[in-house]
Amino acid sequence: MTDLMIMTRTCQDGSFTSAGLVAALESAWAAIRARHADVPAVVIVVGSGSAAKPNDGTKLGHFASLRWQHGDTRMPEVFVSGEGLSRTPGEVFTTLLHEAAHALADVRGIQETSRQGRWHNKRFATLANELGLTAEKDAKLGWSPCTMRQSTQEAYASVFVELGAAVQAYRHPDEVAGKKRTNSNNGQGLTCECPRKIRVSPSTAEEGPIVCGVCDTPFLTDEQRDFGADVLTAYQIFDPTGVHHGGIPTYPYKFAPDGMATRRQLRTAGLRPGGQPIAGQILWRRGKRVAFLYRIDLAVPKREATPAQRAAIGRALLARRTCSTCTQVKDYYIPRRNGECLDCATAGA
Repeated sequence: MTDLMIMTRTCQDGSFTSAGLVAALESAWAAIRARHADVPAVVIVVGSGSAAKPNDGTKLGHFASLRWQHGDTRMPEVFVSGEGLSRTPGEVFTTLLHEAAHALADVRGIQETSRQGRWHNKRFATLANELGLTAEKDAKLGWSPCTMRQSTQEAYASVFVELGAAVQAYRHPDEVAGKKRTNSNNGQGLTCECPRKIRVSPSTAEEGPIVCGVCDTPFLTDEQRDFGADVLTAYQIFDPTGVHHGGIPTYPYKFAPDGMATRRQLRTAGLRPGGQPIAGQILWRRGKRVAFLYRIDLAVPKREATPAQRAAIGRALLARRTCSTCTQVKDYYIPRRNGECLDCATAGA
């Protein structure tokens, strides 16, 4: 045994090795592939996930397509940060499942992210659900945060045990110098179908759709684009003067001005239109669906039913549950097509 080999072994205390750590992560990835055949083989890499800038968070992992070369074959990479190894084995495995969802998107040719991979759209949430995760929406990252379902935890229980035995060390984050900014002056990022990108202030974006002169589609945020093709016709619906919609100011989804609300929104706030005229309308699904808008300042409180009215309503509902043939009160409303309860209708037939 050479001196170099002796030195290498003495650097380890016998309870933890980096080779054992990587092997456990590779074994966990193999367990995912055993249940999901479309997940590709990858090269597992462990390294630093510390933030490069004060405002950046610690990276837990990433998936990179065709990053490694093995003979004549290109292989993707799955990175697991050393800082993230301070978490529980279940949380580390959740990161692997998260990256496996990106791997599925790569194999199936699905565009699941935008903004240089930061924003995760609904297609990613669907893939994460397929792998046993539940995605929750974040204002900055989209459907990126994921939690493991109970059934998934039970299915991979043995993997957690192996990870817990191998993951016995973690990396401390690097200290990033500099003052953290509390806001950004870059404005709101919008893209069209070209895709070209622009940045405008939120107030400018809320004034109405900004249409690209090349592809004739509006510049939208990633969240608006998640609603699908209906939003792409928003600029055709935006008609604040009502000149193209019979004098009724018309707006696409999420572009209604402040101070207006639909009947449902008024009802939630305990209000009603109060006889006021329609102040505008929202169109969606390519103009096939409409919701009228009313001025909030002209709305009045909802009327409350009197005790006599509530008693009359109770009697009317009781009559609807009373069979005219057997006079029994049922736990459902008597179908009008029969005029009697289901038991009597079946007996008569």
